[in-house]
Amino acid sequence: MKLQSRLSVSRSFRKALIATIALLSVLPSAYGQEHKAIDQSVEADVTIGCLYPLTGPMGFFGRDADVALGMAVDQIEHLNQTLVNSGEPVPYPRLKVLLEDSKGKRHRSATLARQLVEEQGVDILCGVVYSSIALEISAYAERQKVLFIGGGHTSSRLTEVPVNPWYFMVNNDSRQSMRAGARYLKEIQTANPWTTLAYVGPDYDYGHQALDDLLEGLESLEVPFKLTDEYYPKLSEPDFSAYIEALLVSPPDIVVCNFFGDDFANFVRQAHQQGLLEVSQLANFDTGGGYSVMSALGDDMPPGVILSGHHHNNWPDTPVNREFVEEFYRRSGRYPNFMAQTSYSVVLAVAEAWRNAEVKDAEGVRQALEGLELSLPEDPQGFQSWIDPVSHQMMQVIAIGESLPNEDYPPATRMLGNWKIYMPELSR
Repeated sequence: MKLQSRLSVSRSFRKALIATIALLSVLPSAYGQEHKAIDQSVEADVTIGCLYPLTGPMGFFGRDADVALGMAVDQIEHLNQTLVNSGEPVPYPRLKVLLEDSKGKRHRSATLARQLVEEQGVDILCGVVYSSIALEISAYAERQKVLFIGGGHTSSRLTEVPVNPWYFMVNNDSRQSMRAGARYLKEIQTANPWTTLAYVGPDYDYGHQALDDLLEGLESLEVPFKLTDEYYPKLSEPDFSAYIEALLVSPPDIVVCNFFGDDFANFVRQAHQQGLLEVSQLANFDTGGGYSVMSALGDDMPPGVILSGHHHNNWPDTPVNREFVEEFYRRSGRYPNFMAQTSYSVVLAVAEAWRNAEVKDAEGVRQALEGLELSLPEDPQGFQSWIDPVSHQMMQVIAIGESLPNEDYPPATRMLGNWKIYMPELSR
């Protein structure tokens, strides 16, 4: 049973970097996954079209998503078989997942989204790394009345009320990250009486929105401080020396830098070389603590940098998280960045919502996503992620730590420790 039947179109696949994942089988991948032979007779109940960069500067995000999507489908198959064996009347859906290479480009992403929905007939869109692109895809999904499960971007503009009824975000947004960061900064102010703060972020929606979220959090907590500077370099700008030199003229106590991926790694490396980290405390409360940054920097990541991320390989220390990290490594030969668990979460959320839906159509699944509870690798013992029915934002625990020597996850030589844990501000 398809989620929707409003389009009668060809389902032939275009030539592109597409990974097709079916519930009972998965096509071979170029990225080291071990898959079963495909059963062409399988008719999917739900088809998901994911947009991630597989090539270009952020291609590592999509390549990790590719591995994790396969893991998620295998997990649903396992759950399905368990239900069938126990006589459960409502199994999980048969899934097909199409993974397209967005290259991180706005026009290409918009074109691919239209092709996935209007030519290939996907039921649900997912993914997207850049928030500015996600805002455009969200608007398209609302016009088409197609579900869009955001997995990777974080601008809180996407979860502002009134939210697009067809949009859901399965990783924490910038409001959650930065408000947790505000709580962290208030706590450390007692032992380290900092008074000045500067901000550096990418010059697009996410970078500007994240600062607004941080300032809102600090104001609500009545934290006394002065914002001394704010700078917005372009995405993928290779040289941050001018911004660092400007910060060094009158060094603030805290520098919050909201770059991600290679941009943040480059900023840390250059800030360390130019001496900024000797006079200012550097922090990144959203994705700077992701494994991709740790592995890119190695010994160039100095100790004591305050970081967080959407998923950590070494926290929480639970069987579920350890199994997720170990299975990802077994399939790919590398450790996952946060995009892996995020894309994994998309598939699990869709499958669980479909199973819980009273009517197996787009509206039924949409309603089932509101308030959905979901157990994920990043959940600490005793906590279960859940989707706020008002904002459509996944409520999750945020862990903030400091970079410390750790060679358990090579090629990284630093991981996070000295954790401070922040429960969601919104409770059920």
